[in-house]
Amino acid sequence: MPAERAFRVVPEITASARWGRRLVSGRLDLEFAADADARTYLRRQYARYPFHVCRVQFQDPDIPGLGTLYLQSCSGGLYEDDRLDVTLAMREHAEAHVSTQAATVVHSMPMGSAEQRVRIQCETRSYLEYLPDPQILFPGSSCRSAISIRLCGNAVALVSDSFLQHDPAGKDGTFSAYVSEILIENAAGEALALDRLKIDGRSFQGCRPGISGSFAAQGTLIIASTDFSRRGISDEIQKIGIDYSEAAIGSSQLPKSAGMLVRVLAADGAALKRAMHRIWCAARFALKGSLPVERRK
Repeated sequence: MPAERAFRVVPEITASARWGRRLVSGRLDLEFAADADARTYLRRQYARYPFHVCRVQFQDPDIPGLGTLYLQSCSGGLYEDDRLDVTLAMREHAEAHVSTQAATVVHSMPMGSAEQRVRIQCETRSYLEYLPDPQILFPGSSCRSAISIRLCGNAVALVSDSFLQHDPAGKDGTFSAYVSEILIENAAGEALALDRLKIDGRSFQGCRPGISGSFAAQGTLIIASTDFSRRGISDEIQKIGIDYSEAAIGSSQLPKSAGMLVRVLAADGAALKRAMHRIWCAARFALKGSLPVERRK
């Protein structure tokens, strides 16, 4: 499928406006670059509500130039008709770990839906870990996540997208729909791989056999690169020790040698977090030869 069809524009919905709530159209643009000492810094930033950008930190002694950046939201989650756009640009030799301050609550939506688009561009010899915490889908919520990754040369990008459902009222209510699309392109903009999933709450409710089994949370981590050995990462992922009652992990090679996809089914949010963390550690060790320092949030 052509890339432009995978990320077609969705007409703006005005249900929230009719209910008296101001529509949120958030935008975040970040550009990372490396200085003369190979230390990554934030060269340019633009943040519009609800985004807030924290200070770049350096937490990994084995990779002293890799910057860690947390993104915060001032809104308390995603609401009906929210439209958020994020652009991350990695200049040559830049290395960064980008995450959120916590999981994102996707609130109930009587009539509309929420959407977040992330555009990532990685120049030659850059390295990005974009690993946001999961989306927590409240009853009646509808959310669409679209991520595009453009790779130049031997750039590497680790990108995750995950979710779990939760009913704060304890009545086993379920979300309406969750759609996720992750597109990988080469430097010329040609599509290399597209991962897409669409899950409706009715199918997911009760963890039905043949769909999700006994698992209530799901995560995807993509290691996007056109220039790395799959074998080393596969071996490290195979070493992950985790009880099947807690989570199931599967991996496969992406088409056109665009990298690897790892999928996780987990019993709950805590199990999902542990599994995704172990996959990240395995990928980091295979790619960088060291384990990441535990991030405090």
